[in-house]
Amino acid sequence: MSDLRGRALIESRFGKLGSGQQAVVIGDEEYDLPTLLARMDLNFEDSWPIDIHALPENRFCVRYYDGQDQRIVAHEFDASFVFIAETRGHIAEWIGEDAYYDWFRSMARRPPIPGADG
Repeated sequence: MSDLRGRALIESRFGKLGSGQQAVVIGDEEYDLPTLLARMDLNFEDSWPIDIHALPENRFCVRYYDGQDQRIVAHEFDASFVFIAETRGHIAEWIGEDAYYDWFRSMARRPPIPGADG
């Protein structure tokens, strides 16, 4: 069993972020990245598409950034869109801890509970 996790596992299996395709043919239909994410209910408000990979044995992987969890997600599925596996890595693994904390500190401060600002 591999000891790889997060970024190391994601990039060892699927290459560097952005190295995949922006569209893929599944069955007889072509899906671009936004359409594929919508088809799989992965197009939530704070997600950003990255790429798609066609894998051996009629399997696929779509990668996206999950802003709520602040993680890169590699979501694997089959040609019937059935979930197979998911690997996540924190964004700090790509941009560095210092850059992550600088970015986080620069975000506008919001109260953690709506209405708790007064």
